[in-house]
Amino acid sequence: MARKKKSEDIKPSSSTSSRTMGWDAEDQDEALEAEGMKSIDMDEGYVELIDKDTSTPFIETYDEDTGELEGKILLKDGNRRGKLALVKIIEDVKVKQDHEANIESIGFAGKLNVENPSKVDRIWDIDITLKNIGETNLKSDQIQIRELGTDDDNNVDSRDFKIAGEAKNLLLVKEYVNTLPDADNILNIKDIESHLLTLESKKSATETIESSSSTDMDEDKDEDEDEDLYDGGVAGEYSLESYGISIDKENTVTFVIAMRSQFEKPIANVKVVKTILSEYSNVTIKDTSVGRAEVSGDELIWNIDKIDPKTTELLTFTATIQVSSIQAVKTGPIEVSFQASSSFSGGLDIDKFDAYTRNKFYVDIIERDEEPEVWDCKLVFENSSEFIVELFNADVYSPDDNSNKLVDIDPGDVPRLPAGAQFHSKPWMIESEDYPQFRKKLEFRVMPNFMTIVNGTVAITDVELAIASITSDVIYSLKEIEPGMKREGLENLIQVPTFKEKDVYSSVKILNNGSAPLDEVTVQQQFFTEEYQPPSSDEIKLFLDDGEVELDSSAVSFEGGILSIVLKDLKNSSTGMFEPESTLEAIYPIHCVKPSKDARFESEIICLANTYPLSNELEYRPEVPVIEALHIRRRLRVGKEIEAIGSLGQYKIILTIENIGNMALNDLVLLDKVPDNFEYGNYSMQPEITDEVGEDTLKWSIDTLEEEERIEITYEITGSGDYSPSEAQLSY
Repeated sequence: MARKKKSEDIKPSSSTSSRTMGWDAEDQDEALEAEGMKSIDMDEGYVELIDKDTSTPFIETYDEDTGELEGKILLKDGNRRGKLALVKIIEDVKVKQDHEANIESIGFAGKLNVENPSKVDRIWDIDITLKNIGETNLKSDQIQIRELGTDDDNNVDSRDFKIAGEAKNLLLVKEYVNTLPDADNILNIKDIESHLLTLESKKSATETIESSSSTDMDEDKDEDEDEDLYDGGVAGEYSLESYGISIDKENTVTFVIAMRSQFEKPIANVKVVKTILSEYSNVTIKDTSVGRAEVSGDELIWNIDKIDPKTTELLTFTATIQVSSIQAVKTGPIEVSFQASSSFSGGLDIDKFDAYTRNKFYVDIIERDEEPEVWDCKLVFENSSEFIVELFNADVYSPDDNSNKLVDIDPGDVPRLPAGAQFHSKPWMIESEDYPQFRKKLEFRVMPNFMTIVNGTVAITDVELAIASITSDVIYSLKEIEPGMKREGLENLIQVPTFKEKDVYSSVKILNNGSAPLDEVTVQQQFFTEEYQPPSSDEIKLFLDDGEVELDSSAVSFEGGILSIVLKDLKNSSTGMFEPESTLEAIYPIHCVKPSKDARFESEIICLANTYPLSNELEYRPEVPVIEALHIRRRLRVGKEIEAIGSLGQYKIILTIENIGNMALNDLVLLDKVPDNFEYGNYSMQPEITDEVGEDTLKWSIDTLEEEERIEITYEITGSGDYSPSEAQLSY
């Protein structure tokens, strides 16, 4: 679908732009803002036009060259929002490497998706031009799509692609392990960065050597010098890594995880997960150059919002280990996940996008009251879709001279049109005895959102987990909870009626998913109020592996809005310690006491546990559902209308039922009695014929009447014999 320019030196600023819109590692909204839009609800595809003056229901448009007023965009109900067509380059990259950062395998799966996020409007005649397809197996840089629908089975055009040549890893990850007492000084940023640069250069040199037919002694010399760099910059003096530990002695091991990105743009949402094996303890995060790191269960998790290109980032932590045999102990695997906004496959990108959707345009032609045969005219283009569209060319030609343009809109003159908006051109006057007729040419497109999404992982080594750890799950239900009930099918939002008393049943289930038995377990639930009150001690039931156990009242306390259930010295209890793979579940009611309108109970639950003897306390904060007071009041309107039709004795009965409240109404029944001496039929909705009120009665059952929904039911009656039409006025 080619778009003609108004002149060879004028190009639509965004229809051929190479700018990618969508996720950006530095600022997710940066590209959208550059296009005059900001994201509102990207899950639904909505964006909003950026407009300094939002007090008016219109936006004035001016000629880009002369500055003269060209027209107005009239907003529908002040709306500045709309949806964007989505063009996504999605790449999944899975890299496996050894401890020395040597690549073992790279898996790649690419997908090019063109998506219609609208459930109302189709888009059609879609033309896409790609750039940089040379590194892929895509045969053409041109893509034509006839149409995308609004249903899940027809609103996405998806095509797979692969990398044509050899894939290269663009995120270098290296773990350094050192058991020497002065490891903090050895593992310094200067020497680590030098080593990473050496690894980069060695990979480049390897690629050069593989493509050459001869070997040079100087290259061997360079490799020896690289090994010296790896030894910290001073050959033979010390090494960056050391693996020796002493038996039957507590050893401190220092770990540094280093990353260096070779992507063209920043990468984001970087998550590094280091598995802490059961042999290690006292894991301590010493320093991070960027991001946030924490120890959670058997994992050390390092979250980084952004890593810039050619930048080295470090995480340093220590752990203690004590072994009583000579059997080797692994250091534990690393899994890195990240997102990039520059293509892994050689910079594949979108160069151009065009597409149509529902629209309407017309010319108003109005003869002047006091000047016959003088006409005031204007062009109106209406964006009747829910997309944001760009009207980048609008021409209206004089009926007498096709070279004379009465409306001449340049690509940069008209801003984007949000959903429902109309563009009204500047009026023009024409004199004509007959109705004027104009030749019109309009060019527009659905605005796109270009996204390049690279989901990458780097896996280093592989190991089985075995440390002390807990996890927890919390469920709420309006019905009593049985031990072992699953979360499936239960909502994270529980609604209770306002100004009534109602119990919500809660289950806090803790799983010992580690390898060590636990001697202490504590459950704390916070933020109880007068409207949402805790249970008494005798209302709490405790289950171990679905078998109920006795809970001493002294184990339960409530103070400062916090409910605490504390289990100590389990090793000396009748149940014994909380063993691995066992579950401990506390079930109790939460009393909702006449909550006011919109009152919410957003609680936090903290699960704590410890071993015997005591070590670092385990903490787990599960996701907790929300209890919300819902103000429910039912309102409806039922009406009846009688209309005479046809010959004498014939009438149409019109029944209406309307939901005028703020909630859906269920299980409604509409009854209407048919008077004696009347025949009935021709229903708009088939009724059930009953004698519920002692006479022929028509009954309609309505399962659900949504908010503001109105249903009209009609049928006809015909009188015969001694009938009285007024009896039809009676309604039930």
